[in-house]
This record gives sequence, C-alpha cells and structure tokens, in this order.
Amino acid sequence: MGELGNTLSRARRARGISIEDAERDTHVSRRYLQALETEDFQAFPAPVYARGFLRTYSRYLGLNPDELLRVFPNGDLTVDITPLPTVTRPPAQLINVNWVVAGVVALFLLGAGLLLLNGGEDPAVVDQRAQQAAAQGQTTSPTTQVQAPSPTNGDTPVQGKAITPIQAGRFPDFVGADLVSAYAVLRDNQLNFVVIEYANRTVPKGIIISQSPGAGGKADTNTAITLHVSTGAPQ
Repeated sequence: MGELGNTLSRARRARGISIEDAERDTHVSRRYLQALETEDFQAFPAPVYARGFLRTYSRYLGLNPDELLRVFPNGDLTVDITPLPTVTRPPAQLINVNWVVAGVVALFLLGAGLLLLNGGEDPAVVDQRAQQAAAQGQTTSPTTQVQAPSPTNGDTPVQGKAITPIQAGRFPDFVGADLVSAYAVLRDNQLNFVVIEYANRTVPKGIIISQSPGAGGKADTNTAITLHVSTGAPQ
C-alpha cells in the first residue's frame, strides 16, 4: 500500500468510520473506496472516476483533496479532468417561467372577456379574480389549472422534474431532476455514479444540469454516470 492509500486508511480508522459508513455517507460504492485505500486503480472504469472518487472521499475524511491529488500515482491514470463547460442556460430553463405565467394570465383575461359577452358576468368580479390569480402566480379555468413554481432564494434545494421510469441496463434521464431524487433512484438500482457540483446563476440549487452518459446510456457494473449539479448562484 502506497502513501495515498495509507493516508486514506489511517484517516478513516482514526475517525472510527467503517467502509460501510463511508459508503452510506458519500454514496460511493465500497468497492471503489477500498480500491482507493489499496491503490487498486484498475478497479475504476476510467481515470476520471478514480480522481473524482478520491476528491469526494478525501473531503469526507477531512483531508485536503488537492494535496492527495498531488501524490496520485503517475502513469496511465494521470489524465487531467477537462474543464467543465460553461452552462449558459440548460434546456429545461430556456423559457422564462414569468413569461409563461404572464401569457396564461393574458389568455385567462381574454377568455373571461368572452364569457362576459355571453353570460353578462359583472366586470368588477372578473377583474378582481384576475388580479388575485396574477398576484398568486396562477390562473384557473373550468378545465385547467396552471401553478407557478415556488420562488427560491438560491440557497434552498428545490424539487426538480420527475425521473422517468428506469429501463433495465440503461440510465434514466436525470437532467432537470433534483439530486435527492436522483440519489434514491441510483441507490435503488445499485448504479455507480459521480456527482460534480458547481455554481450556476440560472439553475436552482440541487438541480441536475447535465449527465454523462446521457439518458438511455448503457448501465452496468463497469460504468458510472457523472451528474453535474448546480449549487445555486455564486455568492
């Protein structure tokens, strides 16, 4: 066992943490945690995953990940992680929610005007109802209801879209879902994964920006999915 593995193993034992505890808290498979402590880097599907798991594990143990990455063994595994792409606006956020709500309110007012022409409803009642709906960020009609998302301050994780049912041997579509829901799906289906978090001005905290492999990609014991998650707007 080399310097890197000894450092990780000693730090874990000094804190009284078992491999099972570390697996539960970091959401990283114990197979990969043990591989880091024994420096069995052939157990990882690709170098980028070894570095990603090392960064996650070292932070969990209270170690400096940058210092450990400096002693990361040379050779085939010394492949630098390419810079993350700048995400200007993810697909799920292309349409501003405020414009959607404003458009629905306008349609509601138009429909209310038509109903007044046919039914003679008091204009003051219709106007008051429309103002209340606009103030609440929602509109109602006899057959539909549109509810605007709850506002967030950028520091509190929000609930994302529902994750589509998973197909055997394939990764589902996590983009736009919240990280808590993604964790549940990954654990229930025993899928390997790496989580990379960074600030993003346009995506709420805790929402998944992108994934690799994409939805429908092959999922097996030798493949791990990388999830890019927003930590909210920079402070």
